[in-house]
Amino acid sequence: MLDKMAFFVYVIRTGSISAAARRFNISVSAGSRWLQDLEDSFGLTLCRRTNRRLTATPAGQKLMDDFSPMVDSAEQLCRTLQDFQQHDKGHLNIACTPVFANHYLMAKISAYLIENPNVTFNVNVTPWALDHSSEADLIISANACYQGYQEKDLHLVRRELMQSPFIPVASPAYLYRRSAPSIPTDLAQHQCLFATTLTGSNDWIFEKNGETQMIKVPKSLEVNDSDLLLQSAIQGAGIAYLPAFIAEPALAEHRLERVLDDYETSIWSLNLYYHPPTKASAVASHFKSFLLEN
Repeated sequence: MLDKMAFFVYVIRTGSISAAARRFNISVSAGSRWLQDLEDSFGLTLCRRTNRRLTATPAGQKLMDDFSPMVDSAEQLCRTLQDFQQHDKGHLNIACTPVFANHYLMAKISAYLIENPNVTFNVNVTPWALDHSSEADLIISANACYQGYQEKDLHLVRRELMQSPFIPVASPAYLYRRSAPSIPTDLAQHQCLFATTLTGSNDWIFEKNGETQMIKVPKSLEVNDSDLLLQSAIQGAGIAYLPAFIAEPALAEHRLERVLDDYETSIWSLNLYYHPPTKASAVASHFKSFLLEN
């Protein structure tokens, strides 16, 4: 019955039994029988011929109005399911910043592979993920953004995955040895820990009452991994400038304390970069959607 109702929708859309029959890959005579069977089932005349074109009767128009969207939805579902079949095979090259790879990406890839065991991955974990835009299908990279920040145009589509403000933190042991800074310029007298992979340099941004300060802090310890930076701060090496989501567990456990918390800071932004649909592979588009939806 449902296939005959869908056939009727296309008869009215095309105005022709023969055109609808071609779409359903049946003969014109079979299409005519389907239409007759449908009318017999309802005990109603659903269409009539006017000027060599089939049009709906009032009853047929009601069927058309209510059932036509269902036909469209069913066809869209069929295309989506076919896409799943196409997407579950292929290879993906991903360039990813370490903090996302360590905290999130591996779990997401593992979950994806459960449903798509025929997809293979090559993951390049690098602080400079955007430098691999020419060979990667997907790029996950972080930026330290502040007012006036301009990102270079890579001719890729960018979608934000998450944002987190930077916060300066230190261990209770460090703050016991050294008094906490009261203004950003006090940082010049402190041991400062930073990761160029997070901030790009030893320039830390602070803003208060509409005034922005960029403080070049001492390079007491420079690392290229946010987890190493976190551990160094917990162990009392100095003051670190970390995205809040990385520091929050240690803050909750009182292994770290915030300093200069009456100042706004720059924003750590994690972004997904990918090629436009016309250039992206099917598997890249599918996994991109999986990342954004999960």
